[in-house]
Amino acid sequence: MSSSSSPQSSSSNSSPTTSHSSLPNSSSKPKVLLFGDRSGTKFDDELREIAEVHCLPRVGYEEMVPLIRDVVRTEGPFVAFGGLFLITDNFPGKWDEGLLGPLAPHCKLYVGPGAGYDKVDVDWITSTGAMYANSPTQVGKRTADGALMLILSVMRGLTPQDLSVRAGKWRANVRTLDWRTATIGIIGLGSIGTQVAHLLTSIGASSIIYHSRRPSPTANPSWGYRSLEALYAEADVIVLTCPLTQETKGLVCTESIGRMKDGVVIVNVSRGQVVVESDLVDALESGKVMRAALDVFENEPSVHPGLMSNPNVTLSPHVAPAPDSMGPPMNGEVVENIIRFIESGMPLTPVNLDALGERGLEVGVKP
Repeated sequence: MSSSSSPQSSSSNSSPTTSHSSLPNSSSKPKVLLFGDRSGTKFDDELREIAEVHCLPRVGYEEMVPLIRDVVRTEGPFVAFGGLFLITDNFPGKWDEGLLGPLAPHCKLYVGPGAGYDKVDVDWITSTGAMYANSPTQVGKRTADGALMLILSVMRGLTPQDLSVRAGKWRANVRTLDWRTATIGIIGLGSIGTQVAHLLTSIGASSIIYHSRRPSPTANPSWGYRSLEALYAEADVIVLTCPLTQETKGLVCTESIGRMKDGVVIVNVSRGQVVVESDLVDALESGKVMRAALDVFENEPSVHPGLMSNPNVTLSPHVAPAPDSMGPPMNGEVVENIIRFIESGMPLTPVNLDALGERGLEVGVKP
């Protein structure tokens, strides 16, 4: 889940809008609270068979706070809370105690759309004894597709070639790289990074290396695990698919770029704040970085003017996952997480099990 706009103004007189199953309500059914439009969502009928479902309208943070508080008071408690994705109205706020506090301690699962959760206070959710689950599969597939498009286009120099033709210059002298032989380094071999590596392998990339916190047990044996320093030293192309964390914020900066190969190509489909844009601009202007392709930006929707004006930079407005077609399948993933939790006590893609275990908190209990 991502957000770039500020919270909308609220009205304290707002009252929740709820949507219930057409089946008779049963006190034995656990209650689930969703926000956003779930019409046509895969698995929705299945969810309504096993849970009493309430749905709030998709509004801004300040409006959502009293809606959640009021619906918990009148209809709660709820065992699970899920946010649904809507391309035209991305939720402009953070999932934190100020928003979700009324749901605790009874709510034991929170599910957000998308792979990233830098806008979610997972530490607070963990402190309540609840799980947080993301929805990485659908967005991962589509983001990997978008990443591959950017990787190939920037390696072939598509943007400077395009600009050259538009300027009336035929076949400009643009250096290209062959993905079959170039060393491509992926930072972050999670869902998205793994799928990017598989796509590259499928088109003949023969030298793929990666760095994650630890070697992946599911990685293709042909992919080489490297320390970050070794990856910087070896990679002709660096692809960023890591989450935004304290460790990865500002990862690509003057210092780290200095340890990369001369003429390196950088592709970012992770989070904008992983890259210090002013440092990248300097490296592009000096030639240390040959080209870059960016789908995410440090201060979205603003883009550094030095990136905007550089012909060696390919830009796209955070659309690598093709969000216009992503809503229904991603929302189905949100709902499926809730269904599996109600049926088994465990969602499909929990992200904080280790943290819950460290606190000695029980998980895997059916609501």
